[in-house]
Amino acid sequence: MLRIVIHGAVLSLLLGVFGAALAAEPAANFVVLDGLLYKNKPDLAPLGMPRILQINQPSGPSDKLDEASVRDRMKTLKDWSGPIFLDYENWPTNGVAPDVLARNLGFYSRVTQIAREMAPKATIGYYADIPCRNYWAPVSGDSKKIADWKQCSRYTEPVASQVDVVYPSLYTFYNDQKGWDVYAKANILEARRYHKPVYVFLWPEYHPSNALLRNTNISAQFWRHQLDFCRGLADGVVIWGGFGEEWKEDAPWWVETKAFLATLNRH
Repeated sequence: MLRIVIHGAVLSLLLGVFGAALAAEPAANFVVLDGLLYKNKPDLAPLGMPRILQINQPSGPSDKLDEASVRDRMKTLKDWSGPIFLDYENWPTNGVAPDVLARNLGFYSRVTQIAREMAPKATIGYYADIPCRNYWAPVSGDSKKIADWKQCSRYTEPVASQVDVVYPSLYTFYNDQKGWDVYAKANILEARRYHKPVYVFLWPEYHPSNALLRNTNISAQFWRHQLDFCRGLADGVVIWGGFGEEWKEDAPWWVETKAFLATLNRH
């Protein structure tokens, strides 16, 4: 498994590539949202984790927009006044031909309009599509790759102007905390280009693309580091994961999460 480890001055240099440092003080009203899918999970709202609803993209060809199916997926949202995220990952905006890019951006724009009609009280955003998620461009420090990645994010600005919140994904691909820091900060700073609240997606497991670490939790220390890191740069986090798994109250990642929530003085 290819792994990049970044040390000392190199880490500082790469972090500096992505813009001036953000405010040193953590967000005063940092939000932690419950996107977890565990079986028998208790209500986490009393602990300071209100629910966020996930709306999946209807199945079908990637070159079509079936408005009836989109509306059908959203029909239960009429009275929902909380946050939702649209998980539409089959319309790429990165590395596609100009005509495909224009078509997909049009699809996103229309789906956003439909979401506004179907859920007029909800706070709306797209999972991971805005900005374009990228690990290797910032971690490699390759200026050409970084420029291409930033161009992809510029393409999505018209859609970003329609949503309420930006939801970049910062899932963990490797057991490399310093590499994750570079990746996380770069993607958060890129999300700031849209001038919308930034709530990042975190998952206490390694991403399934890593064949050696998939289906395993990251360490409690690494998880707490991610929560604290994001508190210093973003406006909130969405904690996702657990599909098909049984809830474990004593899971190390959850113990750390509760300790983190206690620092927010919400309960």
